[in-house]
Amino acid sequence: MASMMPTLDEGFAAASLKGSYAIARIGYGGQTESAGIGVLNFDGAGSWTGSMIANVPGPVFGQRAQMQCTLQGTFRLHESGSGFGAITGRMQGDNGVSAPFDATFLISRADPTDGDKLAQELWFMEDAADALTGSVHMIQGFRHPDEGVFSLASFMGTYGGPGISRGGRTPASALGLGAVHFDGQGGFTGVDLQNLSDGLFTQRRTVTFDTEAAQYRVNPDGTGMIIAPGGQAHLVVTQVRVEADVKVALEYFFVTNDLHPPTGNLVTTRVSKRL
Repeated sequence: MASMMPTLDEGFAAASLKGSYAIARIGYGGQTESAGIGVLNFDGAGSWTGSMIANVPGPVFGQRAQMQCTLQGTFRLHESGSGFGAITGRMQGDNGVSAPFDATFLISRADPTDGDKLAQELWFMEDAADALTGSVHMIQGFRHPDEGVFSLASFMGTYGGPGISRGGRTPASALGLGAVHFDGQGGFTGVDLQNLSDGLFTQRRTVTFDTEAAQYRVNPDGTGMIIAPGGQAHLVVTQVRVEADVKVALEYFFVTNDLHPPTGNLVTTRVSKRL
């Protein structure tokens, strides 16, 4: 049977993948949880580089570690113009571990007004299972605008979203709804409503947690950190609007550094700017 890829031809080529893309990475099906954030940079001509912070199991059961990784390699778009493609390269961890980084990808949204049909969002499906956790990773990529800069001022106002727990001791898993207010200068306050087990298998309770004073950091590439009394998380800005040369965060994705204490869950969250 012939491939249907030519029927999807919209003229995508190497030039369609150019610029800086935030990535949100989540592992599925492994023995333990795996997630991460980072940024990949594509040159529009077949080469790419990147960096990633991978949240992986630590040396002791129940502990987590943040592995800093650098990446580089090549990419190609399928000649059909369908938007499917492949990247190949290597990931080098700060722990000395080097591993292949190969994935199949699909452009899921592009700018039709751009002559090169520039990819704005895409999905990567890593080819191999992760040797450390057994997970197969899916990665969603979001293009950052070329203009503007990231700074503390990128976060201003109220943001809200769900907290999604992964792994842990089901049925003790936690879910949550949180809202935070950033001051644009490195500080924030927040309210988190968590749905937790109430002892028996089917019983639940909703608990409110307030964060009166916490800090955040923003790096030039759109990654950053949340630093609160109850824990820390690495983040990456996924949706952006440029205002007065500032890349304003409309959405960000974060992964908690440590497991949720009552449940053993790893929590990932996508948070949106409310207004």
